[in-house]
Amino acid sequence: MKSSALIPLVALVAACSAQAAETPYQTGPTEPPVSHFQGSCDSDPDGTKFAQKACYTTFDPSNAPFGPSYRPPTCDKSKQVTELQRELLAKAYSRAPDYAKAKLCRLTQLFVARSSKGPWASWGLWEGPDRLPGKSVYIAISERELGPGSKKSIADAENEIVGELLGVADGGRHPRSRVARLQTADSPDPELTVLAALAHELGHVLLADSNADGTNPNHPRRRVSGPPQSACFEDAFIGSSWDEKRFHANMRRWVDFGNQYQNRAKTPGVRFSLERLRAAVRKGKVDAANDVIGNVYNGTEFLSVNAVINPIEDFSDAFKYKVLLDAKRNQTIGFRLRDKEINVLDFFKSEIPAKKVKCLSDLGLLTGQP
Repeated sequence: MKSSALIPLVALVAACSAQAAETPYQTGPTEPPVSHFQGSCDSDPDGTKFAQKACYTTFDPSNAPFGPSYRPPTCDKSKQVTELQRELLAKAYSRAPDYAKAKLCRLTQLFVARSSKGPWASWGLWEGPDRLPGKSVYIAISERELGPGSKKSIADAENEIVGELLGVADGGRHPRSRVARLQTADSPDPELTVLAALAHELGHVLLADSNADGTNPNHPRRRVSGPPQSACFEDAFIGSSWDEKRFHANMRRWVDFGNQYQNRAKTPGVRFSLERLRAAVRKGKVDAANDVIGNVYNGTEFLSVNAVINPIEDFSDAFKYKVLLDAKRNQTIGFRLRDKEINVLDFFKSEIPAKKVKCLSDLGLLTGQP
């Protein structure tokens, strides 16, 4: 995740970037949006064609304006994607379920982002009509995710995200940090971990593409996109898990990684101020942070700690773990948190995560059609 999305995007992650102040709401389209994921996909069972589309970029979506001064991201020819990086992207794509492949293969462009800003350089971008040409969809994955000889597991990736959220540079590995860490007996699976990163950013882009959170006519994206084909986001995500008034007072087209935008979860055990948690961790007081981490995984409402940051990350991680569930049918993504054994994919059997996945389906995001 990391990034984040334009909703968005988002969608990662870049996990991160901020947008200029939103302009006042104006009357916009009134019909559900037409997906930007158009065109046909060539047969690509091993992912080679998908990986060949990748190129480096120096584009920074956090500084990309709306209007006539906007310029789409382009390839940076000064640095080439390596064959090892392409091989990892191809293998990740080949393991994706068909509905995810159907979206990934229709990206306008796949980028690799330099990790000069840290590992959270991944992002997803959806162009509205106020960003001409206004019909493109992009994902950039941090080069750190594609590092040579990567032995990263899903647990390692989640620990890195939590570490970055809390300002613990080593992800909690140093004994003095005492931040609770997920452990796993699963073998390292960098292909699946890359797929998770792609799916998270894709989730951000799909939220924007479907305008899932745009039921409210005052949402800033409604200036350029019509209402969603289903209002399920309001019930399955906001109604189930979030403070509705806070969300509607702070609706966004873009979200930065690690920014709550005043949102708070409904559930007391995971309702927190990230700023206060970070301050406490800096002082070596990690009990409150560890309580949140434990409560997330002891409960069955949220699929990750990042999902409790804001409803958009909740949506993107729901999509990410649905992709992982379908990529590992009848298997597990096994974590151990202290003395508790966890299979995150079992969470989908619980009422609220199941409702969230049903919403993804109602929005048409789990189909291979554009």
